[in-house]
Amino acid sequence: MFRIDINNINGKTESLYVYGEQSILTELEDHSILINHSCRQGHCGSCILQLLKGDVMHQDCLVPLSRGEILACQAKPITDIEIGSRN
Repeated sequence: MFRIDINNINGKTESLYVYGEQSILTELEDHSILINHSCRQGHCGSCILQLLKGDVMHQDCLVPLSRGEILACQAKPITDIEIGSRN
């Protein structure tokens, strides 16, 4: 089980406990934390978040990401992580 620390995403700061079997986007939605998204396939870039701490397994995507950015629809935690909104 992994902890996802939410750092002020849409006004929410909290911790979630997940198994890491679903994407971060799905885990957030399951806990009523809504972020922008569109395609869910790594093509649009709407769900980019900042990875502030920890590691994720990131599936292939077509969107160029800067250092520390993840696509919530394509990333799953592999350690405890902290995420925040994109700057």
